[in-house]
Amino acid sequence: MTEDEIVEAIRASAGPDVLPVASPEAVTETENVIGYPLPPLLRRLYLEVGNGCFGPRGGIIGVRGYDFRRSDVFADIGESAAAFRSEPSGQRRGMVQLLDWGCCIASLLDCRDPAGAMWGWDPNLCCLEHALFPQDVTFNEWLAESIGREYPEPFYEGYFDSLPKAGPGDGEPTRLGAGEEDGRSCDRSPPVWVNGRLRRD
Repeated sequence: MTEDEIVEAIRASAGPDVLPVASPEAVTETENVIGYPLPPLLRRLYLEVGNGCFGPRGGIIGVRGYDFRRSDVFADIGESAAAFRSEPSGQRRGMVQLLDWGCCIASLLDCRDPAGAMWGWDPNLCCLEHALFPQDVTFNEWLAESIGREYPEPFYEGYFDSLPKAGPGDGEPTRLGAGEEDGRSCDRSPPVWVNGRLRRD
């Protein structure tokens, strides 16, 4: 899909909860906090469609002026960028939390990459050390795939089906290791994604 087609599709599918558009000043202020520009499509959506509450599950978080009560963690994407910038590890510096799926699962946008690389955050898979993983998909691709899906899973169709199972037939994702929870080092590797799909070896 072209950028224009994505904008029109998101505008057409936006529900009654979509917020009024963001001001150009609020978008620029957020980019200054991040230290990098937003991908052109996301910037355009904030300015032309609404300041959040569109996209997958109507859950994309907005810039300053976003209704923070709709997000369990951050008031807006600028607040997430500021929090990530202060993390000792620095692994999420230049990123924003774009969507909170619940259960500590989130979609993150890497603004250091002009293409807008998408990352997943799911500490339930293993541990905090391996909670962050690249999805090998851009923001435009990630958003286009959400169109027409009434209630997409985190990271989209088949995510939970792709996870390792706890045992034969039980169908529940495995909590792979304690990691930082008990001070031990985790020997697991982060999930590997190819073309926006979790690879299973």
